[in-house]
Amino acid sequence: MSVLSGSFLIFFIVLLILYWCIPSKWRWIVLLAGSYLFYASANRKWLLLIVFTTLQTYFAARWLGKLNHYIKEDLKKIEDKEQRKKKKEAIIRQKKGIVALSLVTNFAVLFFFKTSYLWKEVPLLLPLGISFYTFQTIGYLIDVYRANFEPERNLFKYALFASYFPQIIQGPINRYDKLFPQFFAERKFEWRRIKMGFWLFLWGMFKKLVISDRAAVFVSAALGEGMPDTPGSIIVLGIFLFNLQLYTDFSGGIDMVSGISQMLGIELAENFRRPFFSKTLGEYWRRWHISLGAWIKDYVFYPIAMSKLFAKLGKNAKKVFGNHIGKTLPAAVTSVITFVLIGLWHDITWCYVLYGLWHGILTALSNLCEPVIARINHELEIRTDVLSFRWFQRLRTWMIVSVGESFTLAGTLGMTAIMYGRIFKSFKARALLLDIAGFGLDIPNLFVLLCATLLLIFISMKQESGVRIREALEKQNVWFQWLMALGILWVTAVFGVYGPGYDAAAFIYGGF
Repeated sequence: MSVLSGSFLIFFIVLLILYWCIPSKWRWIVLLAGSYLFYASANRKWLLLIVFTTLQTYFAARWLGKLNHYIKEDLKKIEDKEQRKKKKEAIIRQKKGIVALSLVTNFAVLFFFKTSYLWKEVPLLLPLGISFYTFQTIGYLIDVYRANFEPERNLFKYALFASYFPQIIQGPINRYDKLFPQFFAERKFEWRRIKMGFWLFLWGMFKKLVISDRAAVFVSAALGEGMPDTPGSIIVLGIFLFNLQLYTDFSGGIDMVSGISQMLGIELAENFRRPFFSKTLGEYWRRWHISLGAWIKDYVFYPIAMSKLFAKLGKNAKKVFGNHIGKTLPAAVTSVITFVLIGLWHDITWCYVLYGLWHGILTALSNLCEPVIARINHELEIRTDVLSFRWFQRLRTWMIVSVGESFTLAGTLGMTAIMYGRIFKSFKARALLLDIAGFGLDIPNLFVLLCATLLLIFISMKQESGVRIREALEKQNVWFQWLMALGILWVTAVFGVYGPGYDAAAFIYGGF
């Protein structure tokens, strides 16, 4: 049951009416039943996986909670300090063992499905949302291990946190302490909540169907099987359009599910903050897939960078290379490790390893070389506080990110070499004028793509300057609000890319 299908529309309308018609204290049960019904509609066999992950992390967290309570309360009763210390160390080892077992178990399941192409002629389909609910429940378990909060006692309430249907499709990866309380909060029905969520859904649908799926037609034609014969200039355009396709697909999908959730009165974690306005690669990753970046930072980056081994690395580097290198080297090395892990999270192939290395090494170098870059700018009298330099930085970041995405487009290292061979050996700039219409999109469709992209840029610039579009629209006359909503619907219906044999709702990140 895809989000853009008629069956989902009926499902959600029925759920929404039922949700708001019953008393608040029972609404979470409607959400739980709806979430499992939605998940079962994709594949009933996959229910066993999400139930397994839910049960495994639930009981592991309860166990950790008991050990935390023992450390906090019962350990004080042991008067002998040495005995108390040994007991605490033993409990901590036990806690680490519980978390390690849970990590290995759940990530082994994820690894099994992600690597099925290595040992099966027909790879297994990746179960819906498996990466997102695995990361979300593991994050919850680690937080309980750290005693950030008490584990949830009610299994069914915890099951809702793990399976909440809007986030299952493609994220975001929510935190327990931010999402869970919202399921049980007292709230009254408000038409404004429905309206604001619906507008966000419409905007996401526009980005997905009008921009992303239209760009996908060109990208597939330019960078598909015929790529070895494609002019280099068309390949470069295809790479840039793929970046646009990926952003509007993923952020459009997040807007849709966030809008759906807002209609239910539940706010999902922010996942995008106009990443292509970023002036540096580090800023880009703070704006792109924010929930994954925050998860990696809290549960992977900091534990590695602050470990004894990396503290020793920084101390030794400080003696040899000075204060700056000593401070930044541990974080730089950790950046490379974590970006490779992010690449492997997307897919376990050498192209995604290369993708991770590209982002990790450049991020590390930018931090390590920061004083050198600042000195060069000073010596060359380059003003860094002016508009022209800020837009140069944004363009530079866009190009760096696009190169990284190009590695994932090729599929294999051999095809990556062919791709860049065509770019450098057979660029053929005139193909951009003479042959562009021969790659899936005719001139009218390219014009629609250009206009829609300019609208996206305009809206994004307004948001970047602090304008809250939906709040601004809400202040207008009711007839104007309806006109805008119907206008977006009409444009999406007329110019959206969909039809027989084309799965417009197949979100790219649904495959991760």
